[in-house]
Amino acid sequence: MTIRIHAVFIIFCMWMALPAKAGERLDFQTVDMLTYRCYSEQKWDSVILVGKKALRQDIDYYYLRVRLGIAYFEKKEYFPAATHLEKAMKFNSGDPFVAGYLSRAYQYTNRIEESNLLKASMPGSYADTSSSKPRFLELVHFESGYTLSSSNSPGNLATLMGKDSIYGEQDLYGNNFYASLGLKIRASKRLSFSLAYNYLNFAKTKYIQYGRSEARLDSISNQQFSNDYFYSYPWKIHDTAFKYNVKQNEVYLGATLTLPWGIRIMPAVHWINVKYPVVNTSFRTDTISDTAYYSKIDGTYHMFRYTSLVYSFTQKDTSFNNFVAALGISKDLARFRIGLSGSWSNLNGKTQYQAGASFTFFPLGSLDFYGVTSAMGFFQGSDNRLLLSQVIGGKLTPWLWGEVNFNYGDFTNANIANGAIVYNNSDLIDYRAGATLTFDLGKHIQLSLIYQYFRKESQQYYYIKTEDPGTHRIKESLQTKNNPYNTNTLIGGITWKL
Repeated sequence: MTIRIHAVFIIFCMWMALPAKAGERLDFQTVDMLTYRCYSEQKWDSVILVGKKALRQDIDYYYLRVRLGIAYFEKKEYFPAATHLEKAMKFNSGDPFVAGYLSRAYQYTNRIEESNLLKASMPGSYADTSSSKPRFLELVHFESGYTLSSSNSPGNLATLMGKDSIYGEQDLYGNNFYASLGLKIRASKRLSFSLAYNYLNFAKTKYIQYGRSEARLDSISNQQFSNDYFYSYPWKIHDTAFKYNVKQNEVYLGATLTLPWGIRIMPAVHWINVKYPVVNTSFRTDTISDTAYYSKIDGTYHMFRYTSLVYSFTQKDTSFNNFVAALGISKDLARFRIGLSGSWSNLNGKTQYQAGASFTFFPLGSLDFYGVTSAMGFFQGSDNRLLLSQVIGGKLTPWLWGEVNFNYGDFTNANIANGAIVYNNSDLIDYRAGATLTFDLGKHIQLSLIYQYFRKESQQYYYIKTEDPGTHRIKESLQTKNNPYNTNTLIGGITWKL
């Protein structure tokens, strides 16, 4: 008899979850009876089915939200659990039982500040006094890595000048070293700061190729009254290279202000100091004297004059500062997180503006699986770009998290991660892909391993000769050409949570 009643009850719950026919509505007593029965028997799917149908028919009250919130929580779907428990707290903010569940839902969705605030506000024996006084230093993070570049030497050195053999140059990024030290500081229950120092060292080589006519003594003819000198002026090509390093020091300061209702406001500033020797090329036309013939009559050398092109190269140390100011805002909505961002920067002598939006989806209702889709507009004078990125990540094992990402578009002089990462090198970026593994080694220690692949293009400069159709004068015009290459980066990190 009991089995039959349970079967009828389950069938009735499933029927109640189907779309209501026209004019067919639920009532408060039926919803309350069914959700209470399913809740008591821990039939969490049935609680959710009936509860969602009741909400669609504008039946909403404290215990319905509590049962829905706990049902989602027990299914480990913490994002919708937090949404319903927040609604329940609006009906009755003094229930420590519901507050405890909501605090844990916040914790499991990485809303740590709100979790601590809620625990500290619980009455009596439910209060968590350990979170009433936030720890000043919350975590320390250190990471370092190395980048291997396929652009260590030009693959086009034989044609660096182009077909006219006048002048050509290419400034190539080689391998580079990276290190970063970061701190997270808790200023108050709602305000925290992220402080980071970054150091980068890029090995670079500037390759230069130029051509010019150079006098060559071919022969000396011994005549009766003189020795005559005969010359030719072949075109000779010269190659030279200058190795140097670009050293970059950075300081990043970001703040996170946690407001109620899952809203975060995140202003940030990023200071970048760049130092390297600038290689300058200059040329001039000199008049050179050489022997035309030797007179046997009076024993004197007779000279002639001709012009020759002379190149010179100088290096001068330079240092400059760049800045990035960014602002991000995010809001949690059930299984989603919506983000808006904007920034201003003055990288490499130009001014940049960015505006973007991100959409994070947690299909399982928890951090165990997520996807982040972002689109950003980049504006630098007349240079306007659309930059896209996609991130997919989740928990692979209880102690291992994984994430893959893909960024499409030219991110040169752009920034991501609310200004924390800046792409201020001079080469064009076609796209970037990467993967991250994070290992949990207990409550306080995390290890991370990051791989990044970049497809880039270095710029080659050369000259071509053109003829003015009106005057028939030959002009030399500067041209550019992009040469693709790739880089592979491996970064290891450790995080200590205090």
